[in-house]
Amino acid sequence: MLDYSLKVILFQILFLAIYDLFLKKETFFQWNRAYLLGTSLISYVIPLIKINRATEVIPQEFVIALPEVVLYPSTVIEKSVTEPAQVFDILGIVYWVGIIIAAVLFFVKLFKLKTVIQKNTKQKINQYFLVLLNSNNAFSFFNYIFLGNSISEENKQQIIEHELVHVQQRHSIDLLFFELQKIICWFNPISYIFQRRITEVHEFIADAHSIKEIDKTTYFNKLLAETFGVQHISFINPFFKHSLIKKRIIMLHKNRSKQLLKFKYLLLVPLLGGMLLYAACEKSDQEIKETSTAQELINELKAKAEGKELTEEELNAMLSVISTQLSEEDNVREKEIIEKLLHILAEQKRKKEGMVKVIEQDFSDAEEVPFAAIEKTPIFPNCENAEDSKLCFQESVQEHIIKKYNTSLANGLGLEPGKKKVYVQFTIDKEG
Repeated sequence: MLDYSLKVILFQILFLAIYDLFLKKETFFQWNRAYLLGTSLISYVIPLIKINRATEVIPQEFVIALPEVVLYPSTVIEKSVTEPAQVFDILGIVYWVGIIIAAVLFFVKLFKLKTVIQKNTKQKINQYFLVLLNSNNAFSFFNYIFLGNSISEENKQQIIEHELVHVQQRHSIDLLFFELQKIICWFNPISYIFQRRITEVHEFIADAHSIKEIDKTTYFNKLLAETFGVQHISFINPFFKHSLIKKRIIMLHKNRSKQLLKFKYLLLVPLLGGMLLYAACEKSDQEIKETSTAQELINELKAKAEGKELTEEELNAMLSVISTQLSEEDNVREKEIIEKLLHILAEQKRKKEGMVKVIEQDFSDAEEVPFAAIEKTPIFPNCENAEDSKLCFQESVQEHIIKKYNTSLANGLGLEPGKKKVYVQFTIDKEG
């Protein structure tokens, strides 16, 4: 989760840098709106993308799954183990507490807005509701336009036309989209910057529509001559906001950008390619590192197991540690390696204690064929007339092992109570 969050923040920083450096000053307002919404969403998706790489196809081994064997020692000693709190557990708690607080603050604002609607007079006018406030505020939220009675009649219609653009283009959905990000990733400061950028674009869009019917200078003289109040709610579209007024005036007096400058948006292509490559290479490096570490462990312990006689304590310790890793490991590649190592150590322990008689014969690599790949399977007794000889062989071997397997053999191995896996591997020669 921590690694994923850091990638999201990194990608959003890069997307925002492209916007601020190359796109922010252009008059392609709808394109900028789409860019901000799209890139903020893509930042959450790219870290989840997995690029499959070509892998070697290995014949599947023939495996018989036996029933689980649960070991119960004569006396079970209960141990009380107190483990120190893990860092990731603490971070998880902090994360969920942050989400709860952010969600509560959001719903408090939403409730406040609902209260304003209920307590004030509202009129249904075509596609929107006009809510009359006993103040000098002016803002909109979805299809509700809030207008203060203290605002002069001369400016009211102009403000309504401005806010109607927000209503028609559903700008409130954009703001709620970033509110959701601020709840889920409350610790991500870039989400707050994205929301401020999209708010600017919303005002540029509304202003561009408003000045079609009125001169630019007249429009802003009216705007600056009026004193407006401000509602401190991040997901509404305020008509007047001190931090935006200068930017709105500059943008309205700016000449329209040339269409050729839209090619700037192609900067997104190499940036996306680099992000995908980064995510893929990081996964590949991690897999190589994990496999290399596991293989080194196997080589070291295998050399130790084959090079000298291991003590009882060493064998039991190795088996215990590896068995634990095997049950908890999620990585398939490393799990297979651990299984092989477990087989090596278990075989040496069986040889050491003389529990089984191992008949060893030399088989060249050319003579060995995986069971799943052979065309003519060995015939188990009573399977001569079976329609599916492979299936009959599998069922018969399974039944034979269930009958012959002595579960009491495990009592002297010093294993911890619980479910254990037993691995059996053998080679069938030409004579059966």
